[in-house]
Amino acid sequence: VAVVILTGLFSYYQDAKSASVMAGFKNFLPEKTLVTREGKEEEILATQLVPGDLVRIKNGQKIPADLRVVEQDEMKVDNASLTGESEAQKRKVEPEKRGSVHLEAGNIAFYGTLCVNGSGMGIVIATGDNTTIGSIAALAASASNRDDFQTPINKEIHHFIKIISAVAIFLGVLFLILGFVLGLDALDNIVFCIGIIVANVPEGLLA
Repeated sequence: VAVVILTGLFSYYQDAKSASVMAGFKNFLPEKTLVTREGKEEEILATQLVPGDLVRIKNGQKIPADLRVVEQDEMKVDNASLTGESEAQKRKVEPEKRGSVHLEAGNIAFYGTLCVNGSGMGIVIATGDNTTIGSIAALAASASNRDDFQTPINKEIHHFIKIISAVAIFLGVLFLILGFVLGLDALDNIVFCIGIIVANVPEGLLA
């Protein structure tokens, strides 16, 4: 009973954590941003941005699209959600050398990253699914739709299940044979064997 309760609590915790992460995605896109069009600066919804718009970025603001930085004042962005870098990366106006890695470009502010210092301005070069993170998400989605697709954690879990199942069956059969050797009642012996197999498989593992 205790194992079932603990498994239920753990499952609830996992579901609640997943739900909170999904709820956080609703705030992933900034609601409004400052954009300059035809020489006039106005505040519009980030979803209305198009390539070529000139966007002003302030400290604490999430980048609303992939931007090529054209002006910056000590501007730094947190790329941890995209590249895993723990330290904020300084943006610059100068273009990178030909052949450099796109994700390491210092003159690009990527959609979804956070401006953690300074301010700047950038020209929109990609929006929505055409952004770098949008392309990564589309690639991940297409891969996950394959029938044979397995993440590393899924592979490890399946490997662990095989090991646990093999050990459980081995112990069950071993004690079944020992029971017959010792002359135990056949029905009790089989029930004991099943009990050993079930006891060795963690509750909820196959789920």
